[in-house]
Amino acid sequence: MDLSQVRTIGKGLSRPEGVMVGDDGTIYAADARGCIARIEKDGKTLFWGDLGGVPNGICLDREGQVIVANIGNGRVQSLSPQGQAVTLMTEAEGRIMGSPNFPFMDGRDRLWVSNSTARKNIDEALAEPLPDGCVVLIEKGRPRIVAEGIVFANGLTLDAKEEFLYLAETMERRILRFRIRPDGSLTDREVYGPATLGGLGFPDGIAFDEAGNLWITFPALNAVGYLTPEHKLVMVLEDPQGKVLKRPTNICFGWKGRKTAFLGSLDGTTIPYFEAPFPGMKLIHQRV
Repeated sequence: MDLSQVRTIGKGLSRPEGVMVGDDGTIYAADARGCIARIEKDGKTLFWGDLGGVPNGICLDREGQVIVANIGNGRVQSLSPQGQAVTLMTEAEGRIMGSPNFPFMDGRDRLWVSNSTARKNIDEALAEPLPDGCVVLIEKGRPRIVAEGIVFANGLTLDAKEEFLYLAETMERRILRFRIRPDGSLTDREVYGPATLGGLGFPDGIAFDEAGNLWITFPALNAVGYLTPEHKLVMVLEDPQGKVLKRPTNICFGWKGRKTAFLGSLDGTTIPYFEAPFPGMKLIHQRV
């Protein structure tokens, strides 16, 4: 895809790492100033919420609340449309979960959260990677660790049938897959797709489309691609000079037919978007 096909929306954003789109077309984005940006379809941008820290990955629940993995203050939070913030998690099984990275709400209203590292210093975890990341499942308000030994746990998602959990293991440059048991525990850990996604192929955010392609953002490459069901990596957008893509971090789908892809980023001040070849997989907050 040519970069000229990518447009942008919104303005004045700061580190919009996470992005999500509501059924009414409203775009939500994390903002490094401890709040959430709300972007209308005409581009009007508002900010709300007093979350503190540095909001990272986000998702929406059935009621339209924004669920935030706040990597800056070590909290998983929910933010209501009225601006009320509630802390959902700071620890699991007596262990501090200080680097929550990305949340995903499944069809049973269970919340899956990646915690990138056990270390306080995120930069140290990136410079000297260790298998100290994990996945936490929050069910009925109770968090428990369901996967460990991950080298910087990042974006995660479930497939449409919710049989497997997929996770970007960033510093190993690969995607992991786990089978989900009825009780929410994870088994049968395996590498999904290539053993490595390339020299600078550090995956960040991931999301499925309805064709079964797993979309991946690559901030170090300024690129976006997807793994086909046959595990072939297809690069869709590449912007080595960073003209439009500003270290993309997350991808989601929305607007009519969920055919538009939206990108979060580390360095952007707007949200890039483009028409995707396939509709995005319907998420729990999407009814159309």
